[in-house]
Amino acid sequence: MPRTTASCTGNPPPGRTVPAGRTGRPGRPGRPDRPDRTTQTSSAPGTPYWLTGRTGLLLAAAILALALLGVLAVAVPLQAAGLQDLIYPDAPRKPVDSVLKVAVGDTAPDFVLPALPGPYTSTSGTDTGTIRLSDFRGKRAVVLSFVPAAFTPVCSGQWPGYNIAREEFERRGAVLLGITTDNLPSLYAWTREMVERTPGNGNDEGHGAGQSSPPPRKGQTAVPRQGEVGGAVGGVWFPVLSDFWPHGAVAASYGLLRGDGMAERALVIIDRQGIIRHIHVSDVNKRPPLDIILRALDALPSP
Repeated sequence: MPRTTASCTGNPPPGRTVPAGRTGRPGRPGRPDRPDRTTQTSSAPGTPYWLTGRTGLLLAAAILALALLGVLAVAVPLQAAGLQDLIYPDAPRKPVDSVLKVAVGDTAPDFVLPALPGPYTSTSGTDTGTIRLSDFRGKRAVVLSFVPAAFTPVCSGQWPGYNIAREEFERRGAVLLGITTDNLPSLYAWTREMVERTPGNGNDEGHGAGQSSPPPRKGQTAVPRQGEVGGAVGGVWFPVLSDFWPHGAVAASYGLLRGDGMAERALVIIDRQGIIRHIHVSDVNKRPPLDIILRALDALPSP
């Protein structure tokens, strides 16, 4: 049967009747007529079909959720997660909480401590992975830099600051040994973080930022990355030693272990003969000036 204009416009085809009261559009032959979408629910007259039924409920829920989020954003301002936000809200610490057991003129107590891989770290024998203080005797002056804890703001600024003065240490024939009571994995992560934050190391533009290679296994030699100097693994050029176990034993032997298990923020300058020539114990919350070290090294007896 040829299609007529009447069937295309919704009018019943010739010979077909529409029940009284039905306002829907005609369906296909043999199927019931479909209701008109603009009037298929009990909503108010004129309500669009997408605001009715299940679709309408979902849209209303989404709009309500967005409105609630907007209210929360206004009521609770977002806080920037800066370095200050990471500081543990601890009670004020005593500037100095220990009693020295050594004095100027004493022979520096010898020690062997585990160290991150570096140019002075032993790679063979029973002392593999360690540094012994007496190995520098007759060769170099030694500056011991005790700091309280890794990842803390003052310590994280003090050690990288010595990178600027590396030539000053070398020109005076001195080596710096950094010591904390943290374990080696913590010191490894901390010093690697110093590398990641070093400008110009290729990581500040998002090329691997925040990523580090796996730590070296015991007995393995780590491959220095860009930004690591002198073969040291980390963001500092000098050896980093762990006085973790027996906990703080070396710091305690110098009288620099605080009651809370951390080391004092202290500098001990030792000449080439192994004699202590200068001791400076500073406020645990303050970074000691660099010129304290340089003046003490300049005052050492000639080799």
